[in-house]
This record gives sequence, structure tokens and C-alpha cells, in this order.
Amino acid sequence: SLGSYVFNGIYVAVYYLPGTTGWGTTFGGRPTGLWDPQVPCTYTNSNGTITITKYIGSGGAVNIPSTINGLPVTSIGSSAFYYCTSLTSVTIPNSVTSIGSSAFWGCTSLTAITVDGLNSAYSSVDGVLFNKSQTTLIQCPGGKAGSYTVPNSVTDIGTYAFYDCLWLTSVTIPDSVTNIGTYAFYDCTRLTSVTIPDSVTSIEGAAFGNCLSLTSVAIPDSVTSIGDYAFFGCNSLMSVMIGNSVTSIGNSAFRGCTSLTSVTIPDSVTSIGSSAFWSCTSLTSITIPG
Repeated sequence: SLGSYVFNGIYVAVYYLPGTTGWGTTFGGRPTGLWDPQVPCTYTNSNGTITITKYIGSGGAVNIPSTINGLPVTSIGSSAFYYCTSLTSVTIPNSVTSIGSSAFWGCTSLTAITVDGLNSAYSSVDGVLFNKSQTTLIQCPGGKAGSYTVPNSVTDIGTYAFYDCLWLTSVTIPDSVTNIGTYAFYDCTRLTSVTIPDSVTSIEGAAFGNCLSLTSVAIPDSVTSIGDYAFFGCNSLMSVMIGNSVTSIGNSAFRGCTSLTSVTIPDSVTSIGSSAFWSCTSLTSITIPG
């Protein structure tokens, strides 16, 4: 028994151990959740399978268990490790077949995501998370530093794949890649160079947004569309070469590129979105062919 005002003024969740009773969805106005000593996290049980909803530990190296209370851990929910900046590594068991899109966002000290080799849905190479066949790069850990070369098996750099990878300085993309997803490199603030091969046909919205150190980019002839906010806020971007197959430049595509001085629009472009070059305060010349 605990009195009504035991946690008065403490605005945190209250967790209880398996097997205890008397706990509802709130305690004294504070949310409650089940604490498991194997992994400091909250989780839900749905039809006999466990989804980890929120990690609440101190970080470091975390091994996600394959079972909790005898039930299989099959999912890591969206934002489960969101901005856990003290997390250094995570090991995913073979039981997990679903990982939420923002599960490891903002984990800026995370250097390795390791997947059990028997996992049927996911795999890892050099600490980077892929689908099982390694055709989609799902998540580069936020603490990965220096240069990185995407494996030749990859065809799709997924949504948020390199989001908030603050320590990456350069990325080489192989000829196998055809798509660079939404927010793929967003907020990679130290990224100075990226190689986009001729195989890429689409650069989706905000793909390189807020890449503050990116100085130049060449968009190959294979690309047909530049998404909304694709290079938004790249304030060190001084030059851009737009390929001859691009038909559309999205809304705010180069908005806030304050170092960009000149742009040449190719013949192929038939649509330029609103605010595409808004606040490009150094832009003195735009060339549009006859």
C-alpha cells in the first residue's frame, strides 16, 4: 500500500515489477508501466507477443532479449530508443520481425546495430541495419563516424536511413541504388561530400535537408525528380549541377542554401515548385535555356 501523495510533484512514470498487483494505468496522476529486469523498458503484450515500446535504461550496450516472461519479443516500436544519446550498441535477437521507423533516431553515440544471423527479417553489416536480403539500407547508427560506402547489394536507401548521423563526413553510393528516400541524410551536419551515381532516378523530399557542411552536389542525368525540401538549409552548398533528365524541382528544394551563387536549369525541367530557391541570399544568376 502506498499513499495518494507519495509521488506528489514527481512528473515521471511509475513502473512496477511482474507479478505485483494493485497498479492501474495511472498512479496519483502518473502513468504506470510494467518494468522487466531483463531490459529496462516498457512493453505491450498483444496476442502473446511482446512489443518494446520505450527504453528507459541508462544506455551503453543493450541486448534485447528474445523473450520476456516466456513470451517472444517480436517488435521494437516506433521511437523505442528515440534520442537515447547514451546508447552505444544494440543487439537484436532473431525473434524480432518488426522495427519501427524511428526506433533509433537521434542515438548519436550508437556505433553498432547487430542482428542475430538467424533473424528472418533483418541483417547487419559493419553495424548498419538492413533488410534480410540487404537490398534496403534501413538505419545507419547515429554515432558512425568518418566515411562510409554503401554495399553493392543495396537498391534503396530507406526513409531516415542516415537521419541525424552527425559524425559522418562522406558517403559513397554504389551504382545499384535507384532511390534515395525521404529524409535519408537529413541533419547529417558534418557531411561534406556524397557521390550520387547514374543509377539513381529519384531523390525524395528532404533527402539532404540541413546538411550544413555539404559544399557541392552533382545530380546525375538518371534523376527525373528532386523532391520537396531535398536540399533545404544546406547553407554551405556553393554549386549544384542538375542533370538533363530532371523534369521537376520540388517546393523549397534549395530553400535556405545561402552560399549558392548560380544555378543552371536544364531543358528537361517543366516544373519548379514554390519557394524552390527562397532565401538563397548569395544567388546572383539563374540560367533557364530557351
